Amino acid sequence: MNRRRLLAALGPFLVLLGLWIALLPFSRPLPGGSHFDLEATPRVGCRTPVIGAFTDDRPLGTVYTTPRPMEGDPTVEVEVPCEGRARFRLALGITLLAGGVVVRRKVNDT
Repeated sequence: MNRRRLLAALGPFLVLLGLWIALLPFSRPLPGGSHFDLEATPRVGCRTPVIGAFTDDRPLGTVYTTPRPMEGDPTVEVEVPCEGRARFRLALGITLLAGGVVVRRKVNDT
């Protein structure tokens, strides 16, 4: 595969990856427990990085306070900050998007 074809495929891939990272909502793991299950990871959904980077995005999640919880064990509401992760995802997405545009222009100019 020659370099021009590789760059021609890389440009749109970087643009799509940058848009995906910067625009789609994401989730964060909750500190605390859930019912014991090998597939259960308590998570809370954050907003899209474009919104979460500039607003107070702190979703609440209910977690158990004891390890290996059972029904009826005490729970607590936990607030998970998403702003830092949203800013990182937005910056990374914009960087990849810009890189894809630069690569695409470079391929079209030659």
